[in-house]
Amino acid sequence: MNLDNPIFKKSITEVIKARTSMRSYNGVPLDKTIGDSIIDVINQVKAPFGTNIRVKLINSKDSDLKLGTYGVIKGTSTFIVSSISKSDNALVDLGYSLERAILYATDLNLGTCWLGGTFNKGQFAEVMELKDNEILPIVIPVGYPSESRRGMDTFVRFMAGSKNRKAWSKLFFDVDFNTPLKEVESLEYFIPLQMVRLAPSATNKQPWRIIKSSNSYDFYLEQSKDSKSDSYNDMHKIDIGIAMCHFELTSAELGLEGHWEKLKLSSQDNKKYIISWVRK
Repeated sequence: MNLDNPIFKKSITEVIKARTSMRSYNGVPLDKTIGDSIIDVINQVKAPFGTNIRVKLINSKDSDLKLGTYGVIKGTSTFIVSSISKSDNALVDLGYSLERAILYATDLNLGTCWLGGTFNKGQFAEVMELKDNEILPIVIPVGYPSESRRGMDTFVRFMAGSKNRKAWSKLFFDVDFNTPLKEVESLEYFIPLQMVRLAPSATNKQPWRIIKSSNSYDFYLEQSKDSKSDSYNDMHKIDIGIAMCHFELTSAELGLEGHWEKLKLSSQDNKKYIISWVRK
């Protein structure tokens, strides 16, 4: 067992590197004990902004479920479904919390896939019994991977460019956005930042931008300038939460102490300030 991150058996860096988007499963039903343990992981997370996340593990009526533009999820009928009340950083907390469960599932050799969109109608919403002001923005299939991953899995990853990573100098900065952070100057936080680079994101946008300050790492969301609606940028807050999860879990494994705190920092141009990791 990984004593620094006790819910994981393997090193968190190994788990992060092993995680991949899976749409094809082998049809074996998920063991209830394992399913319950995944939900427990989410329920035990203390989200940085304190959002109350309602989460359920549900079995779909159909093991080959077509989900709008996401195509068919083959070979599993088990889904992690979660709802949150609308608030400024609720989606950040959702990404942060669900990614921990996804990494836990990966550590158990299970497959998962982030499906983001509007699921406020249909069987998922019915099971969650959505309340006023609640949204259901994410559905995550979970199951045992198919021995031979279907061609569609590979095609979807290729089209999304999932393996393509932005250059270090485009993501991480020193003091301000005019000065890229040199890898050698990231010192003990080199690995946590590398694990941020490996985080999944909607359409592989990789919207996180991080400034190294004197005593903190400040997380910003680079918003799309040509987006026609705020909801597009809001969904990328989930990506920031995922990146935060990678950063914190890796830091904990390396013995790097710190905490999340909203500092009095301003957004800059199209970069919206979200939160800071304050080092001890």
